[in-house]
Amino acid sequence: MFDNYTLKARFYPVIILFLPFIVLGLFYSFEFQSVLHFFSSVGILSALTFLFSQLGRDQGKKREPELWKNWGGTPSIQILRLRDQNIDKHTKLRYHQKLQTLFPVTTPPDLSMETNNPNEADEIYRAWIQFLITKTRDTKQYGLLFKENINYGFRRNLWGLKKIAIILIVLLIIFNYSFWIYKIKLWNPILLPSAFIYSTGVLVLILSFWLFIVSRSWVKSVAFSYASRLCETIETL
Repeated sequence: MFDNYTLKARFYPVIILFLPFIVLGLFYSFEFQSVLHFFSSVGILSALTFLFSQLGRDQGKKREPELWKNWGGTPSIQILRLRDQNIDKHTKLRYHQKLQTLFPVTTPPDLSMETNNPNEADEIYRAWIQFLITKTRDTKQYGLLFKENINYGFRRNLWGLKKIAIILIVLLIIFNYSFWIYKIKLWNPILLPSAFIYSTGVLVLILSFWLFIVSRSWVKSVAFSYASRLCETIETL
């Protein structure tokens, strides 16, 4: 149903988003198999999976400019800047020379342009990067680049869903606690059934993942890995 990118970068983040609901279902023995079978039989499951994949993508793309601003610009553009230290100056000079051959511009960027007219320099880098992207769409020939693109898309979309995920988990924890207070009239969480104790513990662990793992820096590492792999393709064009 999905290609590899859509499945891993768009759909998986939404599955993780709804993982707390699955946790509660397992602890309280909700009949998920029967529900899924019903949804599949009427075509609802296919529609929902497609919708969820779009949700994951939209949230990631919507907040992507926020990431770039925090990092100082698009990673692929940053790497091409002469003043950037992610790639050694000799390799970068070779990249610039090859890009000027493949995609000539009137005035190739230099340190003076980057200092005095950084927007113009970045506009040229942006054009070069777009050129590289259009030339490296073959996922078999550029398998490593495609893999890094999936990794970045997955983490970016997961980070885009972070606020929604935290709100959902907090609400589920409150609902879980309120449900047992109403059912057995006890306020002390230690005296509540093991289903509550274990399910709440798992929800707290999932919440910790969203709070402490899913971060800008977590996305940044793979974003720059993708940018580096993209620039490496210059040598093969």
